Amino acid sequence: MKIYNSLTRTKEEFVPINKKKIGMYVCGPTVYDEPHIGHARSAYIFDVIRRYLSGKYEVTFVRNVTDVDDKIIDKARKELGAGSSELGVAEKVKEVAKKYLDAYHEDMTLLGIGRPDKEPKATEYIPKMIKFIEGLIEKDCAYGSDGDVYFDIKKAKSYGKLSNQNIDKMEIGARISPGEKKKDPLDFALWKKAKEGEPSWESPWGAGRPGWHIECSAMSSDMLGDEFDIHGGGIDLIFPHHENEIAQSEGAGKAFARYWIHNGLLTIDNEKMAKSLGNFISIKDFMLKYKDADYLKLLFLNTHYRHPVDYTEERIQEMKAQKERFVIMLDKIDRSIKVHGPQSMPCRQAGTVHSPVKELEGFRARFGEAMDDDFNMPLALSNLFELVNFTNKKIDDPNVVFESKKMLLELVQIFGLNLEQIDKDLPDKVETLIKERDEARAKKDYKRSDDIRKKLSGMGVILEDTKEGTVWRKEL
Repeated sequence: MKIYNSLTRTKEEFVPINKKKIGMYVCGPTVYDEPHIGHARSAYIFDVIRRYLSGKYEVTFVRNVTDVDDKIIDKARKELGAGSSELGVAEKVKEVAKKYLDAYHEDMTLLGIGRPDKEPKATEYIPKMIKFIEGLIEKDCAYGSDGDVYFDIKKAKSYGKLSNQNIDKMEIGARISPGEKKKDPLDFALWKKAKEGEPSWESPWGAGRPGWHIECSAMSSDMLGDEFDIHGGGIDLIFPHHENEIAQSEGAGKAFARYWIHNGLLTIDNEKMAKSLGNFISIKDFMLKYKDADYLKLLFLNTHYRHPVDYTEERIQEMKAQKERFVIMLDKIDRSIKVHGPQSMPCRQAGTVHSPVKELEGFRARFGEAMDDDFNMPLALSNLFELVNFTNKKIDDPNVVFESKKMLLELVQIFGLNLEQIDKDLPDKVETLIKERDEARAKKDYKRSDDIRKKLSGMGVILEDTKEGTVWRKEL
């Protein structure tokens, strides 16, 4: 198995620290607004990676929550200014963070994306962050400055190695913002002095709150150890967030993460998504419109996780057609099973493998080969469509259809696709209309037959006339 490591910019053989267990840390949400489909891509990609690795290893998946931050404080102030409230800024921050974390959890459930094994919040880790910062000061990698604490970038010998930047070039044009009292423009805050009304905690440097980067170093080392296997997040986090994580963790004497995985970003009609551009699509808005998370998942699966993906309405329609290929195939398999019945399955002697079933195992192997090659989801997905094509040619072979359905449903579980929960309980009225249409066709009353088909189509029912009779499926 090989993974592209953002740290070395090469595809490397994956060698976990423990042969049976994997520690995986992914940067989670900063909870200050409604989750959008860009958040969905990162969450989904790492959910798939986790699902796949869980078939090989015991995975501990940690995803943090930033619940105190400049953006959350700004949102709290904005909401306080928009209406009357008895809450102060500090209490409003808690309210805002809870509101949008709940929204994030609800949206992940809507999409069928699993919760992490551990989900630490920044506010729960303040004492351990303080201890971590104290350790950096003791090692002369950080310094206090009028209530703030900064990491001394000059003490990070390899700073820039993740983002592939030269520190001397980075310093050109860098400026110290008003109010900052740091030695070097590139030094970053580990602890921020309290401002009036804002959330704050007591520390050896006075009241304040942690900087953004320190929380991930403190959480990951506490939950996964000083060295762990995989650190993930969006490509936009490489600099400065992940670069600073490495600097402070290595400054504290920790080996930190072995493999860095970063997913590409999402655009809308080739433009960056932004509320100001009017192309902001929340997860809830997407689900209200399309009712099916699989269309979004298939969009993500069709592009390699490291590359950017562009969202368009036309592409979502293409993804709907892709899902229909799976659903139609499963429907055909069910009809074939119903016609042939389990009793038509030839008895197999122990240790023998019927050739079509042996061919099916080739699809499983190629799926695994694709996923083992830096989680090549587009190639793995195309292999599933090849499985559909193969099964379609063998649809009357009872040796194939049972095994094919079992394999297809097993493999799509890794992608979290929901192919079986299609409602097949038609109302009595629709069943009656189908029978009436069959009777009209038997009497060669084709106008009546067409009228009924159109009526059923308006009810979201698609008919197919087969040699076994009229069959139906619900329109996706």
